[in-house]
Amino acid sequence: MDNLEPGDSQTKLLEKLNKVEQEFKDFAYIISHDLKAPLRAVKALTEWLAADYADKFDAEGKEQLNLLISRVGRMHNLIDGALQYSRIGRVTEQPAQIDLNQLVPEIIEMLAPPANIHITIDNQLPVIVSESTRIKQVFENLLSNAVRFMDKQEGSVKVACAEEDGGWKFSIADNGPGIKEEHFERVFKIFQTLQPKDQFESTGVGLTLVKKIVEIYGGRVWLESKVGDGSTFFFTLPKQEIGVKDAKLQASIVG
Repeated sequence: MDNLEPGDSQTKLLEKLNKVEQEFKDFAYIISHDLKAPLRAVKALTEWLAADYADKFDAEGKEQLNLLISRVGRMHNLIDGALQYSRIGRVTEQPAQIDLNQLVPEIIEMLAPPANIHITIDNQLPVIVSESTRIKQVFENLLSNAVRFMDKQEGSVKVACAEEDGGWKFSIADNGPGIKEEHFERVFKIFQTLQPKDQFESTGVGLTLVKKIVEIYGGRVWLESKVGDGSTFFFTLPKQEIGVKDAKLQASIVG
């Protein structure tokens, strides 16, 4: 793989960046598929041991076997996360008109938050023309994170949208544990999690997907948070038809 040099022309830099990005996508795709076969075999073996030899294990042995099953499941999720990330910008679908006033409630219903966590939509959401799967991924990941990490007896998650600088600014606010400012950038890096992996089933891929999708559509994503008081994740989308980094993707916002 070529290295980027300070004296490279803009065209050459773009060519090299495109090559690096394509190599990463190919690498993630191949690794994902090559790892899944032996992982399935390990999963089948551990489930067989758990079913047929349950009476042969003492309490500690059963605990270790359950831990192994859990780790295999996490590895499978990590592989799927890498595969999802590699597909963004490479696998596309036909853009369609999407009414977020219909889509977001459907996502909330699908997430089925526990009774003590209330998700509300504060105001009218826009209608957009975009790839349905990508927009679903953005809202699903942000909302599911707010639900998963809620630490309050009465949880509150609020979805809102406002017109700003010729585009839409969306926000998803929660009253959860909050995030230290020193971790604001880290949470968007792939496979990075702030909570103990044995305590929360998280791959550390969700927010990375959100960031990449939003940036492909010409927007940006960031967060504001105070420890103990909750977090608000923001992302923007332009209103007008926008060019994207991958020429295969086209999206526009209908005001």
